[in-house]
Amino acid sequence: MEAKHTKSALIIGASGLVGKLLLETILLNDHYTNITLVLRRPIDLKHDSRVKIITISDFETLDQYEDDLLAEDVFCCLGSTMKKAGSKSAFEKSDLIYPLKMATLNQKNSNFKNYLIVTALGADAKSPVYYNQVKGRCEQALLALDLPGLKVFRPSLLIGNRTEKRWGEVLFKVLIQAVSKPLKGMGISSFWSIDAVIVARAMLQVAMNEKERTVFYDSKAMIQLSQK
Repeated sequence: MEAKHTKSALIIGASGLVGKLLLETILLNDHYTNITLVLRRPIDLKHDSRVKIITISDFETLDQYEDDLLAEDVFCCLGSTMKKAGSKSAFEKSDLIYPLKMATLNQKNSNFKNYLIVTALGADAKSPVYYNQVKGRCEQALLALDLPGLKVFRPSLLIGNRTEKRWGEVLFKVLIQAVSKPLKGMGISSFWSIDAVIVARAMLQVAMNEKERTVFYDSKAMIQLSQK
């Protein structure tokens, strides 16, 4: 009997808003036989026998865990804010340096197929907005690596239940909800916000089906993918 091919996935940032939902979405599907989670600290996550958890308290030491960080599909859901990071240097590490390191490590993996990353609407290395600038610099650096498959997800404001409250986002959500219905009534589509579960579903759909080497997805594309 021919041995069943094993498919592997790795999620870094599985404790965050999109990462948690991505894990839940993947576990409802039988596409992957091996799923690795890379976490900074142990947390209570529901998982099954397919899941292996690697706890790395300091991501500066990612190189030391290289053999455990290789997969066919690597999902990067790392993301912070300036307030949470505490400094520009810490923010760049979370949203630029570490995502780039994960991609670089997997270039050495002959089975590596896709690097799927969540950035942001408006990501642009030349943006006057620092957050968008860092996201854009990350995208540029990943493109320069010439990965076998690079899938970039650029969501607008993410809606979902975070473990921490971001009060600026809470206020913006209220404003968005107030104007969304009138806009739709006028025949105007609004993609100012997107539910994080839609992003998670779209990421899995792309990993399973997309053959193009490099593709960027906006909120509209993610909504369409999530409905398949």
